[in-house]
Amino acid sequence: MLRLCSIDEFNRCVDFAYELALDLTKSGYPTYCDGIKTKAMFVERSFKAFDRETEQMLLYELEGEVQGLIHCYWIPDDHYLDTCLFLTNREAEQAISEFLIYAQENFPGYDLFLGFPAENRSAVSFLARQGFECIENDYNNTAFLDHLEAIPENNNIMRINEENYQSFQRLHSQIEDDMYWNSERIYDDLDNWTILAKEKDGLPQGAVYYMDANDGWFEIFGIDIDQGGYDPALYKELLYAALFDAKRKNGKVMTFFCDEEYEEVASACGFKCVGNYLCYKIHLA
Repeated sequence: MLRLCSIDEFNRCVDFAYELALDLTKSGYPTYCDGIKTKAMFVERSFKAFDRETEQMLLYELEGEVQGLIHCYWIPDDHYLDTCLFLTNREAEQAISEFLIYAQENFPGYDLFLGFPAENRSAVSFLARQGFECIENDYNNTAFLDHLEAIPENNNIMRINEENYQSFQRLHSQIEDDMYWNSERIYDDLDNWTILAKEKDGLPQGAVYYMDANDGWFEIFGIDIDQGGYDPALYKELLYAALFDAKRKNGKVMTFFCDEEYEEVASACGFKCVGNYLCYKIHLA
């Protein structure tokens, strides 16, 4: 059974919930197995579900016993629904089924996104059988900047701002499709983004774009290569540029969800793989 969770109920099961969050086979994304997030961060983020009008904490019970938590949030203007936590001790398929009913009843017309580690076989196999579209299949990586030795500086990398934004837009428009962070949204929020690009003969060849997540933690949201070409050398240049820039800003860690074809490049640049990330999407009629 799925129902609203009270603050008192959350306090009583927080230790149990955090144990689930540390188990890739019993949790969803964002993961707490990345060596970055702490229990204090887990509690702090979870409590926001009880303060915000666009978030809810749901309790998952079986036979009268708590078996998990689902923390969801939504963006009304964008008809976007996602989860901060999807924790199930057992019967993950039933929890997902009940959450789908809840989502369809409360968020018709929204797009629902569900991310899970590949290790959570119960969840990902169920979503695949239900015909969910897998829109992302990549590898979650973390670089601890203090542990990296000399990162090469590249003077051929340019910083994107309002004046030269068109160069980045030309690249990003090739792949953005129904991506949430499309060219328009990034431009409207440009003060919170760092975009580094490389041009040749006045034309953009590739770009990396990242944000400051919190307290010295930076997250790369993507690397765009012109025409979707495969270019490991350019990819490495852009990754190193982002790492160099983040370390210059006294960053502590950088995370990056990387396509399988470039995972060796990410590893060569100093990233450590956390695991295989799968994201599923469905439109709620």
